[in-house]
Amino acid sequence: MYQMSVDPKQILKKHWGYDEFLPPQGEIIQSILDGKDTFALLPTSGGKSITFQVPAIVLDGVCLVISPLIALMKDQIKNLKKIGVKAETISSELSMQDIQIILDNCRFGGVKLLYISPERLNSQEFLNHLNSINISFIAIDEAHCISEWGHDFRPAYLELKKLKEIYPEKPILALTATATPYIQNEIIQNLHMQNPVIFKRSLQRKNLAYRVQYAEDKLSELTQLLHQLPGSSIVFCRTRKETYEVAMFLKKMGFDADFYHARLSTEEKNKKQKHFIQSNQQILASTNAFGMGIDKPDVRNVFHLSPPASIESYFQEVGRAGRDGKSARGIMLYSSLDKKNTFKQFRSFLPNKKEFLEIIRKLYNYFTIGEFEKLEGQKAFSERKFREQYKFSKGKVKEILRFLEQQKIIEIHHSQHDSLVKILIENRNFQDENSNKGKVLSFLARNYGGIFNDATPIDELYISRHLQLSSSFVKEKLHQLQDTETIFYRDAAIIKISFLAARDDNFAKVSLYPKFENLQRIKWQRLNAMYFYAEDENQCKSRMLLRYFGEKKTQNCGICSYCKSQLFQTKPKESDVLNYLSSGNRVSEEIFSYFADYEHEGVIDVLQNLLDEEKIKFKLPNLYFV
Repeated sequence: MYQMSVDPKQILKKHWGYDEFLPPQGEIIQSILDGKDTFALLPTSGGKSITFQVPAIVLDGVCLVISPLIALMKDQIKNLKKIGVKAETISSELSMQDIQIILDNCRFGGVKLLYISPERLNSQEFLNHLNSINISFIAIDEAHCISEWGHDFRPAYLELKKLKEIYPEKPILALTATATPYIQNEIIQNLHMQNPVIFKRSLQRKNLAYRVQYAEDKLSELTQLLHQLPGSSIVFCRTRKETYEVAMFLKKMGFDADFYHARLSTEEKNKKQKHFIQSNQQILASTNAFGMGIDKPDVRNVFHLSPPASIESYFQEVGRAGRDGKSARGIMLYSSLDKKNTFKQFRSFLPNKKEFLEIIRKLYNYFTIGEFEKLEGQKAFSERKFREQYKFSKGKVKEILRFLEQQKIIEIHHSQHDSLVKILIENRNFQDENSNKGKVLSFLARNYGGIFNDATPIDELYISRHLQLSSSFVKEKLHQLQDTETIFYRDAAIIKISFLAARDDNFAKVSLYPKFENLQRIKWQRLNAMYFYAEDENQCKSRMLLRYFGEKKTQNCGICSYCKSQLFQTKPKESDVLNYLSSGNRVSEEIFSYFADYEHEGVIDVLQNLLDEEKIKFKLPNLYFV
């Protein structure tokens, strides 16, 4: 057992201002202080970070925190420093000198929590440094990423099993908010946890109403809902292109809307995040790149324009609403074409055995790698050129490359997330500005400050939208400008690849393909579970989600789309509407907002009845009164 000189509750009060822990935070903390391996399944907004931050302060030494997202780490570190707790992160964004300073501070007592990504443990040099640091315990956030059969597998997480070998006596705390019973067991096994103490808090979010709403015209339905349901909202979209189109549509409809995706520059991401966090009304159309680690508890609505690939993903994304405990909604807009199109796409991306083996063979041939040979070093690789040379499907190539990377056959090196451009000629030397190439060059000069002095991050999709050209066409013109030495252009799509194992065609046939096939089968099952949730109209939506994660003894939530329909609460009482209008004249948006828990059509129906009965009056352009 660890010797403590400080009561954890004193730490909680001093730094966070709370008198008591939420259940089971106190028990989890005590388990760590007792030196026991601990597994905790807690809901989003369930206070996971407190369970390792408090014991990190109590114990001597440094808590090593493994987290998959830099944004999440930065946000937690910023908040810890605000309350006087010393925390740092080591990432690829830092210089060697800065890393050395942080490691020295860890050695000499200047740091209580050290955040790293799982990939950092691949560095033997870093592991050597860890040997000289007094580690108190290890916290692993988003622990479901260690499961090969999970929805969000991250190969580097498998390396975390090293930690038990390096620190056999140090307790491990594994934390997740999305893990089925099967995945929970796999987390414990893969981390080599020894007789772990297991804590499971119900994943039920009593303030969050899950709704599935059928909509053939989704943008029209979204607009109506946003008028009814004010407050900060996230609209999850499938593609970068869709985020831009949705945001532009909502702007035209008068909303404070913006778009967000992973290919934005760091500066743009920070600017958009800051505005969204500070706003009470902004709507952000985003891919799933947004939300993890973003500290905004007052998101009132999370919309999905189509179902995600799994219930795990949906549960994680919709869970970003209502983290302040106040009423919030997660609304999925669902149409008759969603399932048909998604299933068709899944099948089109699924290679058969012959295609699987052929793509792998051609990948080796592309780099002239013979049987049982291993290519050393990193090589430039254009996935587009590879596909075009052999006439392969884009979706099938992407699936196989992702699988080969997960199996540690190859490693893809994304040296940059943003494309970079620097203009090499002076402004006055621009020629033929009316040509498409000239238009691209002029747009760069006008819209990217400092582009004549430094290589500047750009977004080809953003440029293509403004110039009304295709993204591939814009890239073609950028490459042409590069060829004539008009600009320096580093295309983010150009990546590097290394081969981690020797070529073995028989191994690919006998071992790799069966595993690939099994993984695709599991993906298919997850996809079916997601669409069963979307289409089933005979069960409480909250109970369906909780049952998926292993919670069986639950009650109907009373607030989801199913429960509302069962309670016949699609419309408010006429007396309630009359009482509300008696307190003052109201425009329709105010009425819809006040009766937001009822169907839009139901509120309109009650208003029309009251008008017909001459109990209320209406004045143009949009005013109701008694």
